[in-house]
Amino acid sequence: MKEIVLITGNSGSLAKLVKQKLADKYQIKTLTTNKKKADNKSVFYWNISEKNMNKSAISNCAHIIHLAGYPIINKWSRKNKQLMFESRIEGAKLLFSKCEEFNIKPKTFISASAIGYYGLESTGHKTEKSEKGNDWVAELVDSWEHSADNFKKLNCRVIKMRISLLMSKKTAFLKYNILSIKFGIGLILGNKNRKISWIHIDDTANFIQNAIQKNNYSGTYNLATENNITEIELIKILRKKYCSCALIINIPFIIIKLLTGERSKIINTNYTVCVDKLKKNNFQWTYEKFDDIL
Repeated sequence: MKEIVLITGNSGSLAKLVKQKLADKYQIKTLTTNKKKADNKSVFYWNISEKNMNKSAISNCAHIIHLAGYPIINKWSRKNKQLMFESRIEGAKLLFSKCEEFNIKPKTFISASAIGYYGLESTGHKTEKSEKGNDWVAELVDSWEHSADNFKKLNCRVIKMRISLLMSKKTAFLKYNILSIKFGIGLILGNKNRKISWIHIDDTANFIQNAIQKNNYSGTYNLATENNITEIELIKILRKKYCSCALIINIPFIIIKLLTGERSKIINTNYTVCVDKLKKNNFQWTYEKFDDIL
């Protein structure tokens, strides 16, 4: 009989990819905040603010993958910040409370997290043991990870993924950069030499698959490649690939800040993350270099 895997964030690109990779060996259940998408067979509705979850969604669950999260790129209004917090932290707390209530003891709890833990204005090279930042995003991520740690009380193996920028031709960041280049314009936002830590979405899904199947995966992991890239390097590679005559335009950070306010800090980070822990687990990247994506 197949083990049951419960995945939150049903409509997200990563969740969809993880479902595809696990479908052959596991029975997949997902949670959605959209009632119309729920069939109460494999897709179940949950309401975090009302602490509502169908018992059938979590019954006999062997592994939980918590990928739900209201996008951090959205406007940082008070309402949106609450949604960002609730979908991540309160979502994990609801999963834990329902496991306790229904006496469910999953083997594995895998939670998304983010390298924003280190602080948006941080610099240098960060290991999983580096200090937490002191801005709003760092506090959000810290609370996110603490909510995942509750599952240790159930003798559950907990894995927290500090994900860097997710890359693929279909994800927003690269998709719109390629589109812009094809129209003859390469846009650089802010510091052209800032370093971008990134990982392909497929490698992230592979990590999740490994984390379920291999018991030596445990604790916090920086998810990135060793081959960081700067803004200017990225644009030059795209220009060479798609439109060699594209004009490169550098938009000063002050303009971005005026247009987007506080959240402009997200696109002004300039630090890298250490992936030695991934290598110790013999993790193999499919996309090690940015060129591999193209």
